[in-house]
Amino acid sequence: MRTILTALTALMFFATPVVAGDLEDTRAAYAAGDYQKAFPLWKPLAERGNPMAQFFLGLVYADGKGEPEDDAKAVHWYRKAAERGHARTPQNLGAAYALGRGVRRDYVQAHAWTSIAVAQGVDDAKGNKDKFRERMAPAQIAEAQKLSSEYWEKYVVPFQKD
Repeated sequence: MRTILTALTALMFFATPVVAGDLEDTRAAYAAGDYQKAFPLWKPLAERGNPMAQFFLGLVYADGKGEPEDDAKAVHWYRKAAERGHARTPQNLGAAYALGRGVRRDYVQAHAWTSIAVAQGVDDAKGNKDKFRERMAPAQIAEAQKLSSEYWEKYVVPFQKD
């Protein structure tokens, strides 16, 4: 019992919480092209649920910078970030669905996720949403709009600040 208490006490004192500086260090490394440094800093943050780190990990896999390109892993991390309300990620997730990169091509999903990006103010998302819409039947557009509303309520609303 004493060993368990000692271990828990040590964890409380020595475990490092996610702080803004950690994330800034990773962004600076990525911006400087030091992908080998950025990836190992982002990965634990992403695994602990940090949506910004999840987004950047998606970029690492999508671009093949710091890790081998892997579209399925990129989509995995983009989805996690989008499901935690990260504003930029739905645009990337929508593009992955539209292009069939890491997932089966699906314009309904592409439109639904990109609609969220538009609603969150991502500038270039509207043009992409319009392009996806041109490839869809009216029933698909209606399905995408319904899905987008569901995603909004489930993944954006809980993370909005009052």
